[in-house]
Amino acid sequence: MQAGLAWDTTVATLSAEARRISVPDPQLERRDVELAIQHWQRNTWGEDCVPFLDTFDFTQIRANWGQRFLICGDRAVESALFVAYGPGFARMLGLPAEPNTTIPFIRQLPEAYGEMFAEGYGKAALEASPVTLEGTIRLAVHTQLFRAVFMPIMLQPNWSKQLIYGSFNYRSVRAVQA
Repeated sequence: MQAGLAWDTTVATLSAEARRISVPDPQLERRDVELAIQHWQRNTWGEDCVPFLDTFDFTQIRANWGQRFLICGDRAVESALFVAYGPGFARMLGLPAEPNTTIPFIRQLPEAYGEMFAEGYGKAALEASPVTLEGTIRLAVHTQLFRAVFMPIMLQPNWSKQLIYGSFNYRSVRAVQA
């Protein structure tokens, strides 16, 4: 399932860390999302099947998580936690280098991104295929064009908890005054 969304979130201020973020190349932005989807698909055993954690190959991404993330939880986004994420993901969102596994991931994100991540997580928890979100987030001095993908990984067939594997990236463009 793919969803194209037009996010229009205005944030007056952003943390000093978030303002120092370097902007990724637009080609790399699209490429990492596509590479993450391809990696997930290689780990499924058929169309519309969710891969199992036991058979999911993390070896290709262990050395470089980059813009990728892994979240664990049940259907309630409010209790889901970051398990892992890459240094690029952490820098973009002003997160610590290592994930905090005691605070729900949604409370760790800058407010501007919360709704988008909650929607992606929620849809991926229900789907058996990648959920791609694209849109814009308007900040105080610029607009971010984002692209993200959220994909489920099954822990065990009868468990309510699962993993959501994904990639997130954006590029900034100068805000246009209306």
